[in-house]
Amino acid sequence: MNVGEKMKAKKAMQVLNLLLVIALAGAMFVPVVSAASNAQKIDDQSIVELFEPINAEIESTMAKTVTTDGLAKTDFNSEKYSEELIKKYQKNLDLIIDSLDKGTGNKLSLSEREDLKKIIVQEHIERVSWDEFKKKLGVKDEDFRDLTIISGDSLTQAEKSRLPLSLTLIQVTVDRTGGIGLDGAGLPYQINGGNNLLSVSVDTVYEGKDLYECLFADEDAPNFGLDDDYDALRLIMYGTLNDLQGFFIYDPDDHNHRYIEFGNDYDNGLTFAFTVGQHGALTTEWSIGDEIYISNVWNHAMSLTDRNSNMGKHTYYVY
Repeated sequence: MNVGEKMKAKKAMQVLNLLLVIALAGAMFVPVVSAASNAQKIDDQSIVELFEPINAEIESTMAKTVTTDGLAKTDFNSEKYSEELIKKYQKNLDLIIDSLDKGTGNKLSLSEREDLKKIIVQEHIERVSWDEFKKKLGVKDEDFRDLTIISGDSLTQAEKSRLPLSLTLIQVTVDRTGGIGLDGAGLPYQINGGNNLLSVSVDTVYEGKDLYECLFADEDAPNFGLDDDYDALRLIMYGTLNDLQGFFIYDPDDHNHRYIEFGNDYDNGLTFAFTVGQHGALTTEWSIGDEIYISNVWNHAMSLTDRNSNMGKHTYYVY
């Protein structure tokens, strides 16, 4: 295929994705009504029991794999491990999704069911590995202090210069407001919104580095049906819809260089609507004022690069 043919194919794919977005917009409110009318009570205890062997295996593996550097200096492959678990616990996951569908009134397609299995397992691996990492590092909740957040894009350069050591955090606007569209790779998304950044806290007790945690109100899977079922599961399993993500910022080295470490929430170069595969690890150079894109992917996978340049942004200044 020559360059011209490739460009035509790319444009055709973008048109198809745009048509899909338009179709989703037209159907946006219809499934909500039918889902509500078909909803039944979810058997919470049954889901907990079905999920427990998956949880136990993940906890055991993370206890042996995670170090005081998290997963950053290991050869652990989250995607490969999740595939193994999905294959092993296929029946459990199918029964869980059957129950979630009944509770939400959804009827996920086969491909959506497979996506949800990956989301459930990979996101739980991320959650357990982060908890295990903090446990091995000796992190204590009482050591964190809340930072001040200035929300908005209205700060002048002079005002920014007067801030102390600060973070500039960038969230895609649709993550807050909700909506439908195409992400930076041309992938379609449907987002309910309301996933605002609630707080940022820092733990400074570690030699040579500080641990930052970002608390979000929620995280929305990029499809209404997936998100409904995943929300229902998280409320049952975790008792909250909040999403917690963290990273380290290192003190300057001998050459006055600082580094930021994304332990298991690096975006792996992916854009907002990618369903899975975002939980990578990366340590890279960072300077005060460098923007940190905290919602490059729907699950708040991060990096220092804007993966969705076509999408609106909301800025937080944190100090």
